[in-house]
Amino acid sequence: MPKTRKKKTPVTNTSIDKASSSSNPHSSRTVIRRFHVLLKKQGQLKNAPSANAKELGDVEREINDLGGLAVYQRMSSVGQGNDRGGGSEKVLIQWLIDMGLRKREGKEKLKLLEVGALKPDNYRTCTSWIDTTPMDLRSRHPSILEQDFLLMDEGENRGRWDIISLSLVVNFVPDPRDRGRMLCLAHSILAPDGLLFLAVSN
Repeated sequence: MPKTRKKKTPVTNTSIDKASSSSNPHSSRTVIRRFHVLLKKQGQLKNAPSANAKELGDVEREINDLGGLAVYQRMSSVGQGNDRGGGSEKVLIQWLIDMGLRKREGKEKLKLLEVGALKPDNYRTCTSWIDTTPMDLRSRHPSILEQDFLLMDEGENRGRWDIISLSLVVNFVPDPRDRGRMLCLAHSILAPDGLLFLAVSN
């Protein structure tokens, strides 16, 4: 009797609900990229006056099949682990050090707004010279401020921040006008000599 072959499981269904640090890096990247595509498409369809209800339903069903936004956030957080190369904050920290901004004797800490933060402690090694406010549209931790960046009070925040990190945020905003508004708001609430850290994916 021939041996029964085990049916292969699609990469998008391989225990994504567990999303542990031991998950296969290639599989994780594949699922995260698919989430990016679906979430952007979902936003575009919701904002379209003549949106196709069936197409939107299909997109939302696939998002749910992948585990929903919570699983996407967990997998993205795992992807920022040191065993996966770490997050983009490593690049920003090194650039700030190269610019000599770590040497701030007698000066206040740099105020950094981290938009789209998945972890509350990305800048824990820099607490002596950076005061970080992590923020996300849907917070996964009590120390992460739950806030829509576009709904921040521009008047209250004008010139308040020394650094704003928009890492893998802007290009996933579905409406081009909102992407422009996000950049304009960042410019407005940065200090006169403030720095904008902008990272986008292909």
